[in-house]
Amino acid sequence: MKEADEAAAALRKLQETAAKYADIELGPDELTASIKDRINAAEDLKAILKKATEAKAIKDSKYHQWRASD
Repeated sequence: MKEADEAAAALRKLQETAAKYADIELGPDELTASIKDRINAAEDLKAILKKATEAKAIKDSKYHQWRASD
């Protein structure tokens, strides 16, 4: 569940960052900062989701459902 909590927090950060810049008029410097902030937040979320996906794949590869035919 740690990965889920991290992903939820990263998603909230991305949403907050997008909302922060959504309704304001930006000059060139603010626009650059806005783009960088959103890219960084998206990259953070992407890294967390990748880590969680890899952890699930490892967990799933170790799992073996025993059946009577085994």
